[in-house]
Amino acid sequence: MTRLAISAAAIYCRLSQDRTGESLGIDRQEQLCRGLAADKGWTVAEVYVDRDLSAYSGKRRPDYERLLDHLKNGLRDAVIVVDQDRLTRNPRELESFIELADSNSVALASVSGEIDLATSDGRFRARIMGTVARQESEKKSERLKRQREQAARLGKFQGGPRRYGFDSDGMTLRKDEAKIIREIARRFLDGESARSIVLDLNGRGVPTTKGGQWEVTTLLNMISAPRLAGLRSHHGEVVAEAEWEAILDRNTHERLRALLIDGRPVSRGRPPLSLLGGVATCARCGARLNQTRQRGKRVYRCSMGVKSRSCSGVIVQADDLDVFVTEVVLLRLDNKAVARAVARPKRKSTADAADVEDVSAIDADLEALAADYGAGRVSRREWLAAREPLEARRRVALVTLEGMAVDDRAVEAVRASGDVRKTWSRASMERQRQVLRALIERLVVGPTLRHGSNAFDSDRVDIVWKA
Repeated sequence: MTRLAISAAAIYCRLSQDRTGESLGIDRQEQLCRGLAADKGWTVAEVYVDRDLSAYSGKRRPDYERLLDHLKNGLRDAVIVVDQDRLTRNPRELESFIELADSNSVALASVSGEIDLATSDGRFRARIMGTVARQESEKKSERLKRQREQAARLGKFQGGPRRYGFDSDGMTLRKDEAKIIREIARRFLDGESARSIVLDLNGRGVPTTKGGQWEVTTLLNMISAPRLAGLRSHHGEVVAEAEWEAILDRNTHERLRALLIDGRPVSRGRPPLSLLGGVATCARCGARLNQTRQRGKRVYRCSMGVKSRSCSGVIVQADDLDVFVTEVVLLRLDNKAVARAVARPKRKSTADAADVEDVSAIDADLEALAADYGAGRVSRREWLAAREPLEARRRVALVTLEGMAVDDRAVEAVRASGDVRKTWSRASMERQRQVLRALIERLVVGPTLRHGSNAFDSDRVDIVWKA
């Protein structure tokens, strides 16, 4: 490589994350590099700067890429750095730079020592320095990982973006946001869908931490986070009690996790559009009745009758059926027997009883398994293999029981209001359907008794009550 006089040198400065304050700042790097350029009699054409970007992590460094492009196009013929590791700590990246320097007669100067890429000894020295720099980066990365893990196990906050419910210090509670969090938790446990809650929060102008509108994913990630229960997690696993105050109690948090994360998915779609769609069934084939329109009017129609000729399809006027079922349900809610039924301990239908396991029995098995592991009677691998299916069964049981409890709470909330009809009229469609699920075992609609007519007749409706 034949090098001519340097006419347009580039200074490259880079500053990665510096929590200790030991790294040279950008201004100091530039000052030292300009001093070296003056000693060599080189003219500095431009200073290229990448802030808070590692030369080891593989993340894009915009100004470094721009520098390489200028070197390839002959706009710069030399590079000055404080130390070679400011340029790169990646051996592959270094090899690419050496090839570029060789093919374009680019000189490289370092404040910490001369690097002559024009000679084999100089390139060898550069490669050795690059290997040493990479090893230092790996050791630093391992040290930071250990520090983060240790801090997590001590329950400490380690920075990052502001979390909803807390100030930017991660410790101080925001009372207004904490109140919203508790409201959201209650509404989820009462059976409301994520989509419905999102629409309500946005309609009320309740902002996210960034001041924007809520989305379903944002809401679910926020409300299920262990930090809300005063727990510190690390890589998705709870490792310690946190040093900050909890917003939700542990029981509420576990119920939310079982419902939103570990169990059945929360509805992310739009709220229900009809009171009895999917609730009422066809007397002929047992298929659900879905809401649709016929001659401009809303009707419930047998879903099997639409898809197949195996059922001629029951059709009923939707408005009439809604009014009739609502009236008999409201009368039912005034029944004292219903009040006693929903006040009893958790009830299960015959079908439910076969599916819902006793959570306390599963907890006893988990405790016994942990005791065996602690006493050395089972290995860690055996403990993990046995624990996972037990915890999976526990999550399923919790979700099932929670779903049953949600419907019962909906009934009690309407009854306890003092004015059943007014509360019902103000309730959301979801809450009304929860009440229906709690009270009705089956709602069957038969075919019209008059040929060629879909006129409503209460004799077509058969209701089997749960309570």
